[in-house]
Amino acid sequence: MVSWVVLSRRLRNKLTISKVVVALLLGTVFFNEFLVYSLQAFRWINIPAIRNKDEELIVLFVADPQLIGIQDEMGFPVGPIARWDSDRYLRNSFSRAYQHTQPDVIVFLGDLLDEGSKASKNEYLSYVDRFNNIFYETKFSKTVIIPGDNDIGGEGADLRTPFKVARFEKHFEPIEGVVNHLFIDFMKLDIRYGDVEGRRQAFRRLAPNLTAPIRIIINHESLITRRKENIYPILRLAQPHVVVSAHWHWSEIYNCATCLSDNTDLDHWPYEAKDMKNVRNFVEVDLTQTISLDEIMVPTCSYRMGVPHMGYGVALINKSGRMKYAVLWLPSRYPLLYVYIVVLIFAVISLCLEFIFSSIGGQPQKRGYR
Repeated sequence: MVSWVVLSRRLRNKLTISKVVVALLLGTVFFNEFLVYSLQAFRWINIPAIRNKDEELIVLFVADPQLIGIQDEMGFPVGPIARWDSDRYLRNSFSRAYQHTQPDVIVFLGDLLDEGSKASKNEYLSYVDRFNNIFYETKFSKTVIIPGDNDIGGEGADLRTPFKVARFEKHFEPIEGVVNHLFIDFMKLDIRYGDVEGRRQAFRRLAPNLTAPIRIIINHESLITRRKENIYPILRLAQPHVVVSAHWHWSEIYNCATCLSDNTDLDHWPYEAKDMKNVRNFVEVDLTQTISLDEIMVPTCSYRMGVPHMGYGVALINKSGRMKYAVLWLPSRYPLLYVYIVVLIFAVISLCLEFIFSSIGGQPQKRGYR
């Protein structure tokens, strides 16, 4: 009993407000910057560690990272801090997604850069360096990259130009082509609104390169959700087994029962949408269908896009035509930033009170003389 009293007194003497504040700050940083990512990864769906890579491939889908630029951000010090924090979030989450899935192929679905379409030469080079540092593991896996409107223009008043396309292709990949990996052909047809005949011609140029039994169209913008007259001729010609898209920043799966049929009725284009934001398990996708077609929309992996649910898509694709798809959901960032603000306010108030009380308590008392 005596030893406990002595220990309590010693702790009270040593445990000052400033030490508590320092411990709280360090604990907050450790949780927000390290532990929260590991806890979230612990909740991800299990990926089989043992498999026949000749029969089953793992594909990791990355959508809309949109690395923050310089022109549209605030100046010093807010802009640099915002870019640093967003880059760190992408780096922490992608590295864990890569380690968790050990993918055979990594597919980037466009909008790699937020200001790629309007960046100056030096700005663009700095963005490319940041991209390579954030997604460092792409050096160790087969990587397929397509552009989005933020990379080369094409949305609204931001026009696509040959210069923007050439710059993207110089630092990343051709925007069109067929990328083969074992039994899968990834078709990059650059399908966009109002260019049906151009995309049909593009497919005919690329058709001789199609050699795999499974065809996957990867496109930045959604296809099935468009008007039939703008997409049916391309799908009918390309005959994909599944479409994977991005752009809208949320996670859905669309099924069109007649997308590959001979029905040329332009008013007959029914599709069903399945919201994936509450789905934590694998969803089965049948790649052996000859008339029906599924489109998977992958959510953004950046918390700066203003949506509450971010993640990476992962697909297990079997050579037989069976596919399982899931989303590796990411932790919300804004609540953690709000925690920083609350903790900092608490720390400042606590330290100020400690300083005031210590100053009052430390004033020498006047002694009276007789």
